[in-house]
Amino acid sequence: MIYHQFQQTPFQHRFSGTKGWMAFAIGLVVMTLVLLALPFVILVGALSFIILSLFGRVFLKRQLAKFRQQGNAAFGGQTQGFDHKGFSRQSLETASPFGKTQAPRQGRTFEHDPNE
Repeated sequence: MIYHQFQQTPFQHRFSGTKGWMAFAIGLVVMTLVLLALPFVILVGALSFIILSLFGRVFLKRQLAKFRQQGNAAFGGQTQGFDHKGFSRQSLETASPFGKTQAPRQGRTFEHDPNE
């Protein structure tokens, strides 16, 4: 009795005739559309990534310029106080991590002695 149940596959009756051919045709159409649309999806993704990265660079450059301009305006009235103490604008820029040039390293550099 149990052996007789496994002799016939239940899918044989379910996907036979027109239903089987329709399922095959729909699957074939879906796979074709996916393979045809995939390059366009990748192309749109790459173009949007490039556009967003360029916009981000321009936007961040503008924001940095605004930030520096606000910083210059904030320190504009206090520059005389810094000048009296011996600080100059150039020394502040080189001391900051965002300056164009970094200050030389201070401290000692010890050479490795292989005998120790």
